[in-house]
Amino acid sequence: MNAFIDGLRLIRIESDQYIYAISIAGLDIQWVKNENESQYFKTDRDIEIHQTENISINDAIYPLQIGLVTLTDEFEKKYRYHGPLGVFYTESYTDFYVFTPVAREVELVLDNKTYKMTYHDGVRHVKVLGNLEGKRYDYHVRLEDKWYDVSDPYANAQGLAGNYIIDWKKTMQSPPSPIKLKNAVDAVIYEGHVRDMTVALDVASKGTFNGLFSHSHHLGMRPIDYVKKLGITHLQLLPVYDFELVDEINKDKRYNWGYNPSQYFSLEGWFSIHPEDPYDRINAYKTLINKAHEIGLGINMDVVYNHVFNNHTFPYDYLVPGYFYRHDENHKMTNSSYCGNDVETRRYMVRRLIKDSLKHWANEFKVDGFRFDLMGLMDIETMIEIESELKTINPSIMLYGEGWNMENAMKPTERANQHNQKKLPSYAQFNDFYRNVLKGELHGSQIGYTMGNQKLAQRAMQSLIGSPHLFESPNQSINYVECHDNMTYYDAAVSKGFQITDLKVAADLAMHMIAISQGVPFYHAGQEFYRTKKGVENAFESPDDVNQIIWRPTEKSVKQLTKLLKLRKRFALYRQTTYHSSKVSVEKYGKLIVYKLEDHKNILIHYIKNYFDLERLPMNEGQLIFPSQKALTEKHCVYVDQPGIYIVHIKK
Repeated sequence: MNAFIDGLRLIRIESDQYIYAISIAGLDIQWVKNENESQYFKTDRDIEIHQTENISINDAIYPLQIGLVTLTDEFEKKYRYHGPLGVFYTESYTDFYVFTPVAREVELVLDNKTYKMTYHDGVRHVKVLGNLEGKRYDYHVRLEDKWYDVSDPYANAQGLAGNYIIDWKKTMQSPPSPIKLKNAVDAVIYEGHVRDMTVALDVASKGTFNGLFSHSHHLGMRPIDYVKKLGITHLQLLPVYDFELVDEINKDKRYNWGYNPSQYFSLEGWFSIHPEDPYDRINAYKTLINKAHEIGLGINMDVVYNHVFNNHTFPYDYLVPGYFYRHDENHKMTNSSYCGNDVETRRYMVRRLIKDSLKHWANEFKVDGFRFDLMGLMDIETMIEIESELKTINPSIMLYGEGWNMENAMKPTERANQHNQKKLPSYAQFNDFYRNVLKGELHGSQIGYTMGNQKLAQRAMQSLIGSPHLFESPNQSINYVECHDNMTYYDAAVSKGFQITDLKVAADLAMHMIAISQGVPFYHAGQEFYRTKKGVENAFESPDDVNQIIWRPTEKSVKQLTKLLKLRKRFALYRQTTYHSSKVSVEKYGKLIVYKLEDHKNILIHYIKNYFDLERLPMNEGQLIFPSQKALTEKHCVYVDQPGIYIVHIKK
């Protein structure tokens, strides 16, 4: 006979025996129904789950197990806690708070000593006197008859041995970010992985935060300087919080992109020179951000709140079983993320953890933006609250994510995806329409417009003006052809039979279209010099040999992209915030696309060509200020025979 708490006032007994007597001290219990070989009983008052351990059935005592109660709306509404969570250090004492309305006992484990924690409003707390700086800690939790060692989900300092107590006043101080962003279209994003960007480069401390701000003779500057010089405003780093499946000591042993969340407030030691030292992780990341800010470069974080690496090891399953995860109507965990679990972002304390962790990075580290992995699995209300609270901290903060329309247990109207972009006007979303039009099918033989597909010209024209059929504003369109996911443009073109010479011309056209399109330009690190991952599409755990960037900063393509991004910065015409502006027009002339931008001072005519036929392009009394490829210029026209973008500037 097994007894479970399925609701604040509901008990389920798994037994077909006739129950003639049932009691819990202090509660009146009545039978409700028999269903599916179980018998249900209701109590007259809420069960105090954290202290009600046993039930008497037919004069025998049975343990009262935690059942489906944590999945109920009534539980979620009752246990909405607004007070402190995590560790709060002073030189004379430290407070510890952990959310667990259902645990029967919780102990703080510190220096091989245990401290019993007291219960109040769904939270366990203990104050320990003395200076505890540098001490390791965790929690010892008893849900029913077993004890579990549990890390702190709010731990903000991590070492090799686990969670640590630190004095945040002793960490490097971070001045306010100087990065001011009025509109998302003013940004140019460059996505990179800390290890990829440094492991094959001649910098000190390869593969670490420090490597990104160390001088490279090969680049002639620091990696962050190279990124800024290219014309980038924001460097987006793949996940840097604590994640699984790498070796923090033997750093070359395993590789991972980092989409395996383990701790949302702590940094990953794989990127630290001294991962055993929690201060080193923190100070290295703060130094990177500070030095980036000194040169006017923002740092964005890639964050993953749609799933955790392992629900069996993530702390919440031993603090509030089931509560952190999304379930279907049969109480089974859903797997829309294809990672074994989906985080239930709609629950108050889950939403609070997400917001608290984001505010931690924004407040303490002065991060400039967040890219949300599989944002379509998160709910709109959570995203709106995130925006409100983060923009109170930093009005210029960037917010964008993957708004794929993935099936999940939420109602379609609740999902933070492209279909609901009207409800999320301040969020930009990765534009897969743009990627597919310019690059071609992800899986299949169809080539994209930039590879010569004239059938996609009309869609390419829509892409240029910011995809108004998808979004309310160009601010919402992240324009890209490659990122960490899927094949690089180079590898995709090779897979479709392109030769190197033609491939580079096509890749240049794609990069240059991103720079001139309305919306937010997004580049994958190394894309500017034709990065390859040796044909590996999903390189999330491939070795350095596949993922490392072999830097070729002297490629002509790098200089060309730098020049074009300067033009984008110079002319506000490239950065429209509304659609259907009289300043923007696009038309088809034969096989050419002619994209025109005009204001009271300037006319910019873009001749966009995705084929190798010779064309004569009229100058209209203007000046050719940018040719993607070689062009023969005469007084009144330009002759071009290669695909590319050819920009004529006319001053009024």
